[in-house]
Amino acid sequence: MPLKEEIWNKISAFFSSEHQVEAQNCIAYLCHPPETASPEEIKSKFECLRMLAFPAYADNIQYSRGGADQYCILSENSQEILSIVFNTEGYTVEGGGKSVTYTRVTESEQASSASGSKDAVNYELIWSEWVKEAPAKEAANREEAVQRMRDCLKNNKTELRLKILGLTTIPAYIPEQITTLILDNNELKSLPENLQGNIKTLYANSNQLTSIPATLPDTIQEMELSINRITELPERLPSALQSLDLFHNKISCLPENLPEELRYLSVYDNSIRTLPAHLPSGITHLNVQSNSLTALPETLPPGLKTLEAGENALTSLPASLPPELQVLDVSKNQITVLPETLPPTITTLDVSRNALTNLPENFPAALQIMQASRNNLVRLPESLPHFRGEGPQPTRIIVEYNPFSERTIQNMQRLMSSVDYQGPRVLFAMGDFSIVRVTRPLHQAVQGWLTNLEEEDVNQWRAFETEVNAAAFSMFLDRLSDTQNTRHPDFKEQVSAWLMRLAEDSALRETAFIIAMGATISCEDRVTLAYHQMQEATLVHDAERGAFDSHLAELIMAGREIFRLEQIESLAREKVKRLFFIDEVEVFLGFQNQLRESLSLTTMTQDMRFYNVSGITESDLDEAEIRIKIAENRDFHKWFALWGPWHKVLERIAPEEWREMMAKRAECIETDEYQSRVNAELEALGIAGDPDAERMAGMRIMEEINQTLFTEIMENILLKKEVR
Repeated sequence: MPLKEEIWNKISAFFSSEHQVEAQNCIAYLCHPPETASPEEIKSKFECLRMLAFPAYADNIQYSRGGADQYCILSENSQEILSIVFNTEGYTVEGGGKSVTYTRVTESEQASSASGSKDAVNYELIWSEWVKEAPAKEAANREEAVQRMRDCLKNNKTELRLKILGLTTIPAYIPEQITTLILDNNELKSLPENLQGNIKTLYANSNQLTSIPATLPDTIQEMELSINRITELPERLPSALQSLDLFHNKISCLPENLPEELRYLSVYDNSIRTLPAHLPSGITHLNVQSNSLTALPETLPPGLKTLEAGENALTSLPASLPPELQVLDVSKNQITVLPETLPPTITTLDVSRNALTNLPENFPAALQIMQASRNNLVRLPESLPHFRGEGPQPTRIIVEYNPFSERTIQNMQRLMSSVDYQGPRVLFAMGDFSIVRVTRPLHQAVQGWLTNLEEEDVNQWRAFETEVNAAAFSMFLDRLSDTQNTRHPDFKEQVSAWLMRLAEDSALRETAFIIAMGATISCEDRVTLAYHQMQEATLVHDAERGAFDSHLAELIMAGREIFRLEQIESLAREKVKRLFFIDEVEVFLGFQNQLRESLSLTTMTQDMRFYNVSGITESDLDEAEIRIKIAENRDFHKWFALWGPWHKVLERIAPEEWREMMAKRAECIETDEYQSRVNAELEALGIAGDPDAERMAGMRIMEEINQTLFTEIMENILLKKEVR
């Protein structure tokens, strides 16, 4: 599998649907950086990924680690899956179990010419003609391409990168030692019929190709032609081809005789209606997602390990699936029933968004996660509580947004919450799935709360309807009016006052609109939880914008509330791990709701709908209150010193002290103190020279430096302001 796809499969959940294309482009760049890539350019891609990711995953994307030019991406379970490390000569890319070191090519080196080489005479004639034929706007970039080919000749390089040059054609003759040809992000409409060379890897993604020559070199083993306009494939493809990626083209059918050496085939997002009856027997990964398939071949390759066939029109699966299958994704189809016996090797099964009414009684022995959300399930197999997967963790069965009755959920909760239960962890969502709701214009939803709006105010909210996620916020407001909290008169006053603030504060409004995304996908308790998140964000926003600059005691109380909410979230996550058949929303909201008074949580509401199925006991609440107060007495001082909103306050109320502290921090990093502490720690542990250990030690030392400096300035300023 290409490295970029391997990495993307592990982190795609970090990004919302609207950011996935941009994030994929960043990953593709980082997996194959250009020869002239600088640490600054690499850092910008990591910064972009971090900005696009959900906040919960931002720390999984790290750059300038330990104060050096080191960059990495961590998986959901904090395993390093991609790293780039720069040194004076070049950089090393590590991922997918492989490590590739590149020597950096500077701009001046790229511009140097090898036109005098005795071996380049014939090439020079061909290339000079190619440059002469260039349209005016393309001539300079063709010259650049020729310079790169000359450089390959001169230095016997095996990789030729002609990315992002706006090329409409390429010369048929390229240096014969080239084994990797990268043509991504050009304007190629075709590839040469007589392309020469010993190419093993060909990348021509994001062009305007409409077809593939039948005469491509048989030496090609890996070919990526994604995001083009290819409508059909030739009957003959390179005989050595092992990996073929044709994502996002316009292909309607595949040739009957694909190369027998093929191991990886992706035709994701095309228009294919049927697959060949006999696919190459050696294929281990087949991706046919987002096509128009109504059926899969009855006989699939026997060694197939990954089958991705989501977003088609499948109504059933073959009776017999490959015996070594590990990943099966048939989500977003029309499947009504699954085979009663699935291959025991399956670890990941996604059958979400189908028309299933039942799940099979027999789960694959190796199953680790099953996604069956948004079907028509009303019951789960009786065998499920007794299933013991072979994996190190309990199997996760996700059945959110199915029409289970509340009684069924309560019965499942009682069964699965017993102390000695060792079966799968089952996740579901509460809610009424029969109601189809219409999204009203935003100004109408606001008028449901602010009944006496002037015409000028109505027009103001009408103008906000063009803002991103305005529709989601409108639906959120309508659903909020159906929650249990509307029974309290002061709740409507609170929401009304908050809406008037949103009308005058575009930044706060943008934050609220973002949180509203997904807030209405299930029960009303998810709506209430989203409202809590909005009120918490409002409190942080006020602190950052200066509302407490003259009232530091109130700022500290606001900080305490945020600290307590973070502690509640941590405890709720612990509880969720011990519960089964429980909607996580009920656990998170349950702790917030029940600890509202004892912890003085001003941003929390009084009521929720489904607390009785949250699985939270009185002893849970007593223990949580004690643990939070102990943590606050022990850790709040250090936490507040590092709290971002407090730093913004410091910059405003004590600018000189802030600048002095930041200068001292920079001095610690830039002098020998930082590196000396890192080296001393590694030597004490006997692991000097270990890059991973050095990275971790560097992060730890940096945290200690930050804690010391930020605590010192906090104590000095609060003492000066006479605030305890």
